[in-house]
Amino acid sequence: MKRAAFLFSLAALAALSVPSLVVRAQEDGVHAPSGGTQTTVISIAVPPLPNAPFTATVSTNWVRTLDDGSTVTIQNQRTIARDSNGRIFQERRNLYPAGDPNEKMIRQLEYSDPRTRVIYYCKPNERVCETHDYFPRTAPARVIPAGPLNGGAGFLTRTVLGNDNISGVDVIGTRETTTINAGVAGNDRAISIVKEFWFSPQLGINVIEKRQDPRIGTQTFTVSDISLGEPDARLFDMPSDYRVVDARRQNSPAGQNSGAN
Repeated sequence: MKRAAFLFSLAALAALSVPSLVVRAQEDGVHAPSGGTQTTVISIAVPPLPNAPFTATVSTNWVRTLDDGSTVTIQNQRTIARDSNGRIFQERRNLYPAGDPNEKMIRQLEYSDPRTRVIYYCKPNERVCETHDYFPRTAPARVIPAGPLNGGAGFLTRTVLGNDNISGVDVIGTRETTTINAGVAGNDRAISIVKEFWFSPQLGINVIEKRQDPRIGTQTFTVSDISLGEPDARLFDMPSDYRVVDARRQNSPAGQNSGAN
């Protein structure tokens, strides 16, 4: 009799334990690993122009407006330089909220040389420099004519904003408004994207570039602290204690100087 009572008690305890474990599991949130969304911001492009040396700071500011009207702002600043031979040095940093302790951390250093057609991507956290083929653009990008876009995708309007002087260099301003028709990009109504450029013919770069896209917010890239003339030669010295890996043996030529922050 006592044995039967003992077994009954164990069964009752087990019956109570199973529901409690299920409740606990629900509270802890049992699920498979979750993915996420990664976005790469393409900053200004720096062509390997010879005889147009400079050093400057590129500032990125990205503001997104949420459904409730609040905004999220992330930013960074990085150093770029080009010497008279067309060699380019660029820092790459992740985007962080202002004041974040990680905002000044360098994610990557880039050294490109049009004479050797080689670009090095150096990663401080790994202490490794990867070698890639470098195929820079040698001609200006094709300008899309204003008017209807191919395939009835939308319409492009271009406005000349005139001349100005920004950060000590002469620039030419242009505003482009691209209207994407409904259904072209999964949109149920037309979308207008506005881009504003202040281009320096002397340096071959956009000193200011502003992109307003309702899908991603407003991105502003500003080149400041422009110092004309030969940059400090030490900027082009790759870290001597980094391991060099020739990625050209493993991969096909990669896109160069994309400007990803």
